[in-house]
Amino acid sequence: MRIILQPTHDPYFNIATEEYLLKHSSDDYIILYRNTPSVIVGKHQNTMAELNHGFINSSKIPVIRRLSGGGTVFHDLGNVNFCFIANGREGNLIEFKRFTTPIIEFLKELGLNAYRGEKNDIRIGNYKVSGNAEHVYKNRVMHHGTLLYRTNMFWLEQAIKSNENSYTDRAIRSNRSQTINIAELLPYPMAVEAFENSLLEFLAEYHSATPFKFDSRAKEIISTLASTKYTDWNWNYGYNASYDFRLNSDSDILVLKVNNGIIEKVEILRSSSSWIDKLAKLLEGKRHDYAYLKNELDDTEYSEKIQEIIENLF
Repeated sequence: MRIILQPTHDPYFNIATEEYLLKHSSDDYIILYRNTPSVIVGKHQNTMAELNHGFINSSKIPVIRRLSGGGTVFHDLGNVNFCFIANGREGNLIEFKRFTTPIIEFLKELGLNAYRGEKNDIRIGNYKVSGNAEHVYKNRVMHHGTLLYRTNMFWLEQAIKSNENSYTDRAIRSNRSQTINIAELLPYPMAVEAFENSLLEFLAEYHSATPFKFDSRAKEIISTLASTKYTDWNWNYGYNASYDFRLNSDSDILVLKVNNGIIEKVEILRSSSSWIDKLAKLLEGKRHDYAYLKNELDDTEYSEKIQEIIENLF
């Protein structure tokens, strides 16, 4: 087992690192990392239905789709992320208990009564402090999770506050749970860096793991994966994004038919505005994307009225 403490807080690079080690190595790894503010969505989710797009865009928070399923999570520098990548036998790779147990044992050593919840999360009392997900690739499994240590809870709540009831799809929805920062529960103060290093030391001893650092070639491959896949709108938003979005605005009702993130058709169910037909035509063929539509429709004939309704398109 090899253990890595990522020196970078770049969410694109860190998410790409997980895929690189899963698919391009045969060794077992533990990775610890923290990211600058970012939202990470599950592979099978409709990204549009999971986010507060106004807040995301005004705060310039990147949105990244990961390889594993599960729900949407918020990362920032107060959130410590762990990832296990291990070999196993086909048909016997999904083992949440195996990978969450050492994290729970670490929290118990800190004096916290941590336990595994019904949804394979980690809880302390009635609060969720860690969400977990897994992804299988051939005979290897990737298990990763979050540890809310000193996360900005206002940003977390705002970023993933969504208008999901307007969407009709088959995507996986996030389970919203009551959360708390681990730092609030400790009997003594500890900086997030000290918490992360303590976890590193605990896991290294628990798994008899040796420190590992990437060479320049590996860093180059990971950087390329980060910049080509994990910054790509088609992966982060368009992937498997087929749904209907219902817009109620005053006395107007529209349904956007979206396929792979593109508005293919706009159905007008009810209209009292002469410019709604114009809006429908302008929307067709464009991305269902907040910043993109605001920019694309800025100089149109009915731009002021259209900009008002765009706020309701997400």
